[in-house]
Amino acid sequence: MKGRAVNLNKDDYTVLQLDIIKELANVGGGNAATSISQLISKRVDMTVPTIDVLNYNEIYEKIMPDDEMVNAVIMRMFGDAEGIFLFITTDDASIKLIDMMLPDDFKLTEEIGASAIKELVNIIVTSYLNAISKMMSINLISSVPSYTVDMFGAILSSAYMESEQYDENVMIIKNQFIYQGDKIESALYFVPKPGVLSNLFKIIGV
Repeated sequence: MKGRAVNLNKDDYTVLQLDIIKELANVGGGNAATSISQLISKRVDMTVPTIDVLNYNEIYEKIMPDDEMVNAVIMRMFGDAEGIFLFITTDDASIKLIDMMLPDDFKLTEEIGASAIKELVNIIVTSYLNAISKMMSINLISSVPSYTVDMFGAILSSAYMESEQYDENVMIIKNQFIYQGDKIESALYFVPKPGVLSNLFKIIGV
């Protein structure tokens, strides 16, 4: 993965802080692609993730309407920082990712498809958390992934409603997998608890 891409529009992040976020996404994404390739014994690449930080209402205005049906995998982050990860894909992208994860001519069932997507997201989130933990010398762990199909707004709202303490801002990491010449888009949403990002920056002195 070469280069970096970012589209953060919140004025309260310094240039150095944005650079750190980009580097963590770059390292985590690269590690995820390597781990997935090793698991399925197939070549999988990921483009440099693009990053955005939007508030709750901006997401529906700029990214996706609240009534669009999506496939989602939910994972929670615990330890020295807390938040929720939401991995969001369309039906078409999910089918392609499932095909990528499973052996050729494998008999697909709904349960196996959900398990394949959950394993994919588990690798991605774990790769990001490992990159953050190593860089900042902190302890971060994730929950077991859960899978659901629902309207995008309902899924995102549930992440906020689970705890009134979650921050208004959401970090969106858009991943593009490249498998057998086909580009498959997905997005990883991170809903942090208030102060999580600023506290992490303080730990490393920026």
